[in-house]
Amino acid sequence: MPKSATMANGHGKVCAWAVVALLRGEAPSPAPTLVNTCYSLVSDKAAIHVASVHKYDTMERTMKAVPGAGGVSSAMNEAEGAYAMNWAKNIWADTLG
Repeated sequence: MPKSATMANGHGKVCAWAVVALLRGEAPSPAPTLVNTCYSLVSDKAAIHVASVHKYDTMERTMKAVPGAGGVSSAMNEAEGAYAMNWAKNIWADTLG
């Protein structure tokens, strides 16, 4: 699994949803899906990113990347830098409330 704040946040949500399902007497999702986005600032204004989607494989009992889902920046640029800052504000708000 990618080591990113997006993944940590997603793992926490999958766990919380499973606990809520169990408390309601329901079965948790047998094959959760997680998304990942990781930005890296490469200057004071420009950034790059990598994104991926991962789904639990019930046969192999592990999370696996979904082929063709996700990608990487074509080049570092200031638009990606703005996306990175907005991502940071949103993940902090979602995680820290």
